[in-house]
Amino acid sequence: MRTRLIAAVSALAFAASVSVVSCSGGSGTTVVVNHPAVPKPTYIDNGDEGPSAGDVRLFSFPATGPGDAVVATDWIMTTTAEDTPEKGVETRITSATFSFGGSDTLLLQGVGLYPGEGATLKPATTLERAIVGGTGKYEGATGWVESTHNADDTWTHTFHID
Repeated sequence: MRTRLIAAVSALAFAASVSVVSCSGGSGTTVVVNHPAVPKPTYIDNGDEGPSAGDVRLFSFPATGPGDAVVATDWIMTTTAEDTPEKGVETRITSATFSFGGSDTLLLQGVGLYPGEGATLKPATTLERAIVGGTGKYEGATGWVESTHNADDTWTHTFHID
């Protein structure tokens, strides 16, 4: 009897864990945004002169979202470490807003490793960052976004909204 009870409890626990896993991460909405090459950013040389922690890059440019809708994007990228984890690589924190017209926005935030000589990721590179919120129909959004710098210098941002 005790063995059957333990087996039944184990089966229920397993079933519950499978249900939780199947309901999270991927059961939500996917939104894809594309844009051409990133324009030259506004560069603010903070801290030590030249590339150093504290430098800020500001970007603002249009993209294309679902149904070819225009999506306004605004980015703030701050260098937090230079030559880390290796020479010629910078660690940068990024915060970005994707505005889908009106009050519908998605916000992303995260850290990535960037070539010290460039404003963006190398082509054919993907970086994952967190969706930290939204407004309008994306109010309270969470999940992650994959930002891919395509080999042809265009970009694809795939939002996986939980």
